[in-house]
Amino acid sequence: MELKAFGIGFTLGALSWVVVPMVSNNFEPFDSGIGFLIGQVTMSAGAIYFSYSKGIKNIIFYMLGIYIGQNLYAYVFGPPGTRSWALLLLITSIALCVFPLITAGISKIVYVYSAKTK
Repeated sequence: MELKAFGIGFTLGALSWVVVPMVSNNFEPFDSGIGFLIGQVTMSAGAIYFSYSKGIKNIIFYMLGIYIGQNLYAYVFGPPGTRSWALLLLITSIALCVFPLITAGISKIVYVYSAKTK
């Protein structure tokens, strides 16, 4: 199951970058408000799914997939200058993982709490 979580995370991480040029004139989610929002909501939906239905290990693999998917997509499909800031992206793209991680944490807490109150 961890491989599935990683694969879904990888796909949604890459898609969070794919959508940006479709809704704006930018490549990076950092430069597009609507592109950023769409990517965050999409990745958070996956985080909610894995936090409710799967264990913590799957959430970790999902988040790792998001991180690698974002960075690999930007490196492979980005404009020529993208490769020159690839090392910086490894650090800054962590910010793109924060909201989905918080969403996963809150969802897990709600799930555990609701299971205990039933």
